[in-house]
Amino acid sequence: MIKLGLLLAAGTLLATAPSFGQTVGSCARGGGANQPQPVWLLFDLGSAHVRPADKPKIAEAVKTAKDRQVTSICLVGHTDKLGDKALNAKLARERSQAVAAELIHAGYPANHIVIAADPEAFGDMSLGSSDASEKDRRVTILFSR
Repeated sequence: MIKLGLLLAAGTLLATAPSFGQTVGSCARGGGANQPQPVWLLFDLGSAHVRPADKPKIAEAVKTAKDRQVTSICLVGHTDKLGDKALNAKLARERSQAVAAELIHAGYPANHIVIAADPEAFGDMSLGSSDASEKDRRVTILFSR
């Protein structure tokens, strides 16, 4: 029974993983007063798991994108400054991919999602005890027309 549960879990994971028909690259920033406001989804330290409390925000982002006839959603993963830079870059991408999977699950087309990473907020600048700021551990959902 445990093996079946693991297989089901693995199948579910593979089924919800983002398709790499999605663009991986950079996102257009800005867009004027008519653009929907960006949405922030916060993450726990070292985690790429979407918090259950943020799933309604994702559903609302899909609704906004459809209602406002957005042509694409750009997901920018961020990390705080703690830890190895290479690992933070990987974590930022994983966070974007986790949100992409949730957007797809909520009905947004995978081929209209752009995944980007902007790890380690504020580059090489040290902010002392603020290096582990929760607001830096996020994915920003940007809407493009």
